[in-house]
Amino acid sequence: MWILLLNDMRATTNIENLEPVCKAETREELESFLQRETVPGYFDGQWGKNFKKGGPLEWYNPPFSGDQHFVNVGTKDDWMRRAGESYDRKIGMLPYPTIFDGVVLPVGENPA
Repeated sequence: MWILLLNDMRATTNIENLEPVCKAETREELESFLQRETVPGYFDGQWGKNFKKGGPLEWYNPPFSGDQHFVNVGTKDDWMRRAGESYDRKIGMLPYPTIFDGVVLPVGENPA
């Protein structure tokens, strides 16, 4: 899965931060979508715009350059596998309270 990152010109803070706008199965689908939405630059009041008026990208600035606007985020299965691995590393190895029953530990000592 690929996502398109753009920055919203209406943002009041961190206006240069990129945010996810849409997703597609391929980068080429996102590039094609951008091409379909792009129009010659125009002004709408104080705003300089580059995408179709009323379109889903109207209030976003176009990508400047490079690949930072197109991100391969992997599949749902990839995310689930990484989440499971993270859980196993951070949570899965913690002991249950019952192993401490009746054990008095000095401060900072762990019986595991």
